[in-house]
Amino acid sequence: MEWFVNVLIVHDREDVGREIESLVHALCSKAKVHLVDDASTARARLADLYYDLLIIDLTIPVVSGRGSHDFRVAEGLLEELFASPVLLNPGNILGITKDESALDNVQNNIGPHLMAVIAEKDGSPWRKQLSDRVRYVLESGKSRSRSLSTKHELDLLIVTALDKELSPFREFFQLEQNRATPGLHDFVFTDRNGQPRRGACFAIGRAGQPSAASETQGLICQLRPRLAIMTGFCGGVPNKADLGDVLFAGSAFDWDYGKWKPSEQAARLYSRPEPVVIRNSRTHRVARQLVEQGIQDPKSLNAQVALLSKGEVLEPKLRLVPFASGSAVIGDPNVLVDIKSLNEDIGGVDMESFGFYFACKYPHAAPPEFLCIKSVADECGPEKDDRLHASCSYSSAYIARVIATELWEFDSEGNN
Repeated sequence: MEWFVNVLIVHDREDVGREIESLVHALCSKAKVHLVDDASTARARLADLYYDLLIIDLTIPVVSGRGSHDFRVAEGLLEELFASPVLLNPGNILGITKDESALDNVQNNIGPHLMAVIAEKDGSPWRKQLSDRVRYVLESGKSRSRSLSTKHELDLLIVTALDKELSPFREFFQLEQNRATPGLHDFVFTDRNGQPRRGACFAIGRAGQPSAASETQGLICQLRPRLAIMTGFCGGVPNKADLGDVLFAGSAFDWDYGKWKPSEQAARLYSRPEPVVIRNSRTHRVARQLVEQGIQDPKSLNAQVALLSKGEVLEPKLRLVPFASGSAVIGDPNVLVDIKSLNEDIGGVDMESFGFYFACKYPHAAPPEFLCIKSVADECGPEKDDRLHASCSYSSAYIARVIATELWEFDSEGNN
């Protein structure tokens, strides 16, 4: 498959500019090429669109047909390009010139900004030199594209819906504000082998499927994590999960996806869920291990949960269950009956797990291993309050930390 590229050619001699345009198209027929003849028009283009490659004549006028053709014009444009937040810095920049005096000034002035400078002299192999450089840009671009879709960059990504669900991680790790992304915090931790690892955490700031899916997809494309974990609190289905239990989402059902049909009493939703499952994945095996064996030293977790819950939760159990995930909080037992009809083992009900799982399962970047861990704060009935939010946020975050620091093998693509 041919890689698509945007190319901007800035050259004041139209015949040479057209020749360079033909050369680019010969190497990449799907390239979108813009040809301009002065710095003013080039600046407008660079403010409007990202270019994979800029090919610039080093002696261009500020405005076509007016002023001198001086290397200082190109120099000023390039300096502004690298310093201004308004202009979009191209992926690569190639310089070309027929003026020997411009070449003499390249090394100290313009040279550091350029991938290469080609002398456009009669009888010289400048066309082949330019073709070789353009070919290199195309091949490196393909390599970057393959890397984005197959290679991971970050070790661990933690996502929560609300700020208070993220709060425990401030105790577990030393969080630093990411310079490029507002709300994203970086941290360093040590894995099971004593190796330092890079992590990042992000609180979306609101509940709901759309925000969970959108933010998670964006973070995965930007950070390309090996492992993505969502933590927080959820509702529990009576007889399937008790208050304070820590639940691993073995699957996430989008329970409110379907069709509303009229009936004699009231309209009824007929669900048509398409669950995302983690069965046979590495995260599924780790969850099973924790459910079967528990954590090595539960005393610290139990003590803090008891404190935060004011003694209501003493020893939270670990359970691996299907989740029902929808767009609204469930406070009606009758709705819960309909949800349970989708899968009799559903134990957790929340508003984000399906969006999070869908984004992790179908990303536009290297796919991570993923797991949603939430603790039961209520029983999906009309008596809802926030008394267990702090303890549930803590216990789910604690288990996520155990997985990241004690159980997960980040260098392995196979079994943990």
